[in-house]
Amino acid sequence: MKRESKEKHMDEHAETEWVLSSLERSQLVLEKNKPISRRRLRGKELLLLWGLRVYVIFMMIVVLWAVWTAAH
Repeated sequence: MKRESKEKHMDEHAETEWVLSSLERSQLVLEKNKPISRRRLRGKELLLLWGLRVYVIFMMIVVLWAVWTAAH
């Protein structure tokens, strides 16, 4: 099932590339100016992003502590 969806995605990507390459410059500009909707994140994706946020905050604390101890 995954293989089929991957192949379908690749076919859609190739088709999109073909369409974009056949557009005139003004048409291409209009297509590229269309807004892209925000993707809804679920489960593992949200967990990963929250984990990265926590990691960054933790590392900022570690760096600030190291600078503080080195300065004193």
